Amino acid sequence: MFQEERIYEIVNMLKDRRVLSNQEIMQAFQISRDTARRDIVKLVNEGLAIRTHGGIALPVIQDEVKGYKKRLAINSEAKIRLGKYALKYISPGQICFFDVSTTIQALCQYLDENVLAFTHSLDNMEALSGKQGEVHLLGGKLEPKDRYLYGSKTILEIEDIRFDIAFLGAAAITADGIYVVDYEDACIKRKVAERAAFVCVVADGAKFNKASSFKVISFGKVDLLLTTQEPPLAVKESMKYAGTSVKVV
Repeated sequence: MFQEERIYEIVNMLKDRRVLSNQEIMQAFQISRDTARRDIVKLVNEGLAIRTHGGIALPVIQDEVKGYKKRLAINSEAKIRLGKYALKYISPGQICFFDVSTTIQALCQYLDENVLAFTHSLDNMEALSGKQGEVHLLGGKLEPKDRYLYGSKTILEIEDIRFDIAFLGAAAITADGIYVVDYEDACIKRKVAERAAFVCVVADGAKFNKASSFKVISFGKVDLLLTTQEPPLAVKESMKYAGTSVKVV
């Protein structure tokens, strides 16, 4: 088993148990102490775990993201405003990715261009049905709370696509970059960003300087941030250094 595969499995184990010892990791994957140590270093460096005495634990999420259906009703006016504005960056014939996000779902509802659309979100798929162009739902395992598909099948399908533009959501935006709550969600967003010619993050201003567990990308991978308020100074400076544009709607 490759290290990335073990990392994925260890994160899933942490979600169930909250805490893992070095010995448990060694036994679960039949690996040496040195290999387990390297895996732990990678997990800690990527913010996927924190060290404990003799093992690791799941990081504490300081701001839990509310259930998808509940989030849909929060700041709905701002979400619609952002979603409608994002339509300006879509041209006919483009290959577009629409991330799982209540704000991006609003974008999908108002989309009126003939594009080739890809998404892993059931709600986006519903919003896009009946629109012009083609809509493709990426395969994978279902995450029932936020209604999106994830896993190795999803990643493999993304690897075969080159997107003209990708619209990504965020649970938190800091000077360090874009963060989300779920590891699987972060993996999908990161892979999409690698495969997109233009990356547009769409998120309301409440996401600034929140805390969330899993980093998606730094601003060097973001071309444009659409938001509802001016970013904090530290975030703005990081964006300027990375060459990321920001538009307050």
